[in-house]
Order: sequence, then C-alpha cells, then structure tokens
Amino acid sequence: METKSHRITLLTRIAYGSGNLLGSGALAISGSWLLFFYTTFCGLPVFQATLIFAIATYLDVILNPIMGYITDNFNNTRLGRKFGRRRFFIMIGIPLMLLYPAMWVANMNFFYYLFCYEAFEITYTMVMIPYETLAIEMTSSFEERSYLTGFKAAFGKVANFIASALPGIFFTVLGKGSPWSFFATALCYMVVMVVALTLLYFNSWELPVEAVQTEHNTKNLWEVIKKLFTDIFSTLRNRTFRWHLGMYCFGFGAEWLMTATFTYFIVFCLQRPSTMVSELNSMSAVLQLLSTFVFMAICAKVGFSKPFAGALGVVIMSVVAYATVYFLNVPHLTGVIVAITALFGLSTGGVYYIPWASYTFMADVDEVITNRRREGIYSGAMTMAGKLIRATIVFILGVVLSWFGFKEGATVQPIGAVHAIVGVLIFGTGGLAVLGIVSSFMMKLDARHHKIILEELKRVHEGGKMEDVDPETKAVCEELTGFKYENCFGHNNVGYHEHKVDKNGVELSNAHAHA
Repeated sequence: METKSHRITLLTRIAYGSGNLLGSGALAISGSWLLFFYTTFCGLPVFQATLIFAIATYLDVILNPIMGYITDNFNNTRLGRKFGRRRFFIMIGIPLMLLYPAMWVANMNFFYYLFCYEAFEITYTMVMIPYETLAIEMTSSFEERSYLTGFKAAFGKVANFIASALPGIFFTVLGKGSPWSFFATALCYMVVMVVALTLLYFNSWELPVEAVQTEHNTKNLWEVIKKLFTDIFSTLRNRTFRWHLGMYCFGFGAEWLMTATFTYFIVFCLQRPSTMVSELNSMSAVLQLLSTFVFMAICAKVGFSKPFAGALGVVIMSVVAYATVYFLNVPHLTGVIVAITALFGLSTGGVYYIPWASYTFMADVDEVITNRRREGIYSGAMTMAGKLIRATIVFILGVVLSWFGFKEGATVQPIGAVHAIVGVLIFGTGGLAVLGIVSSFMMKLDARHHKIILEELKRVHEGGKMEDVDPETKAVCEELTGFKYENCFGHNNVGYHEHKVDKNGVELSNAHAHA
C-alpha cells in the first residue's frame, strides 16, 4: 500500500491527528456553549434552541450511511478520480468551515440558526466520514496505523482543552456579557480547523483508483442503506451488547446532560460569571485525560463492570454535591466548586473510556451468534445510539426548562427555572447514571467468559461439532448471546441475509428449490 513517495513521517502523523481538531473541538465548544448562546444572546426560546440540536442529530443518523456510500463510490466520478474519493470532501470542507462562526452571530431568527447549524453538521459529517477511513488506506502496517490513530486521539484531547480555554480568553478580552466573545471564539477556532484540514489534505493519500474494489457497484443506494440499518438494528439481539449499550447510552447521556446543564447551573443558580465555566471545563478536560490512563490500568486487571459503576457513582456524588452547594448556600463557594469539578473530571475519564474499550469484545460474542465478523457494524450502532441519546436528552432539557418558565435573554431567571436546572442536574444526570450502573452489573462478559467463547469459536471453526460442546461452555454462550446454543453460529436470521435461513442454517430459497 505504501510507496516511496508515500512514506509516513512525523509530519504525516501530526497532519492526520490534526484532523481531529474538527472532530472533537467544534463539538466541545458547541456542546458547552451553543445552547446557552442561543437562549441568552439570540432571543430563542429554549424549546426552539434544543429543537435545532434534535433536528440536526436525527438528520445526521440518516446522513452518515449515505455519506459512507457516496465516499465508497466517489471514485467512479471524474472529481473522485482527480482529487480522491475521500480527500475531495476534505478539500471542499476547508472553505465551508466559514459556517462555524456564522452559527455564532447574535440576534438572528430561528430559521437562520437552524440553517447554519444544519449546514455545519452536514459539512462535519461530509469531512469526518472520509477522514475516519484514511488511516486504513494510507498504510497496511499495524504499527503505523496505531501511530496514526494514537495521534488522532491525542489531538482530540488537545481540541477539548482548546475548546474549554478559548471562550475564557475572549470573555476576559471582550467581556463575558458580550455576544462578540462567542463569535470571536468561533472565528478563532475556524482558523484552527482550516489550518488543520489544509495540513491534512496535503499530507494524506488514499488507495489508487485501480486498487479500489467498489463494494456496492451493483446495488442501488436504497439497498445499501437497507442492508446497513438491518445489520445495525440486529445488534440489539445480542444480549451482552444490549446491556453494554445501556452502559454507553446512560453513562454518555449522564455526562452529556451534565455538560449541557453545567453552564446554566454556574451562571443562573450560583450567580457566577461565565469565565468560571470556561476555567472549570479546562481543568476538567486535563483531569479527564489523566484519569483515562488510570482507568486503562484498572480495567486491565479487574475488567470493565466495577470500574464503570465506580466512575458513575462518583458522577452521582458530584451532582448531589453541586445541588447541596446551591441549597445550603455553602461558604467559600469557588474552592468547593473547583473540588467537586475536579472529582467529576477524574470520573468522566472512565465514563468515556470504558464503553469504547469494552465494545471491542462485542464482536466476539456476535461471532458466536452470526458466525460473522462485524466490528464496524457494532461501532456504527454505538455511534448512532450515542447521537440519538444526545439529541433526545438536549431536547428534553429544553422542554423541561420551558415548562418551568426559563426566560431567554434574562440575566436572572425565575426561581422555578433555577430549581428546574438543579432538578435536571440531580434527577436527570443522577438518574441516567443509576441506569448506567445497573446496566454495567447486568453485562456479564468478563475475562473468564471471554476466554471461554474464544476457545469455542476456535473449536467450531476448526471443524468441531456443535453437539460436542461441554456444558459450561454451552451455558456461557447462551448467557452472553441470549440464544439457545443450537441457534448460534449462524443458525438464525440475525442481520442482513440475501436469503433467509432456517434454524439449521439452510437457505430457505434452496430448500424450496429442491422441494
């Protein structure tokens, strides 16, 4: 795959990693501040503001597979052959980064913000889908791919820190009560993204046209989408993955709801300046990075369930502590809030890391069910679920705040709205965290069980008969999959099939043909 002209250097790694400055940073700024900006400086009712997020995310669920299909097949066009089926979209995404500061112009109407946000989300998807595939095409080396993805992860953490610190700088320079602080933040970060994508475009490559096998060249787009969504929803038939998805969605949902509510809590409940939010978010981003490495070491020794439950337990303690500070009017407020936020930041490293670490084992359980390797499908299912839960949670937040009288543009909120913010913090974030803990204890996959199913996969694939399975292995397979052992190893209709099969794995079409 590699040539002398396509040698991966340190610059290549940096250029590839810098692409994640768009992937992580833009969303981090929007997640922390955009809802607050809409309701404080744009005059949007909180219901309309959250509706913008919901529409964009639900649309993105549909656009993701469509964009994947387009980039897979874009080499069939003249533009694709000239600029690359992946890199073409990175190239046209560079000038479209202008959409990002356009989102942060104050005093426009609902439809302006809806258009700008939707347009940027489409651009984001258009760039990130091909970006995620480049590492695979740039090199076949396991080591070099590891370096590329490692730099990508590192730049993601850098992006989170910049996204947390940058608003605070402009709050200090332009004033925390000025909408121009947000516009300047977005404009500055737009420059960062333009530089990053330009660096990525000129220091990346992909497979030559003649080396590309177009998977869907005989199928129409509808068939491709049908296959993709059939496979994605089929993952829910995997019992272990259902509980794992509960861990991910409820844990991620708790953290996301906390992020969306935190600015409101600090500004309106505690009556502290928005600069404090930026400072606290910056500290949390650093601590999250550090705690990720700690959770890596812990999970390697004791597995995923208990550390994840422990991390979410700390999240619950943190939100209860925040609420206590508000209701008791605790003295020395700043120091106490810093301490609680530090605790929260340390825990969320695990909340982020553990679901994505444990998901890599889901494909092994799925292979017992389907006799197929579907890692990409499980990643797609998790991504889709994460986006849906994010959109739903933010939308519900908007409904709740509207119901309790939140007033857009006001510097002081009615007591009902203030209490609603605290209530969302306790019952929303805390409730989701509790559900995440329950899911983690119901997810029975551990190191011993994983070893058992790997040995069974090896035995069956080497020609061993299913009827010769030992009782313990049979019980473990049934516990993890949710299927009777006799219906495992493809003897089912899980996922997309050109032809349906019976419980013995015989294609029904063939059976009818020979009838």
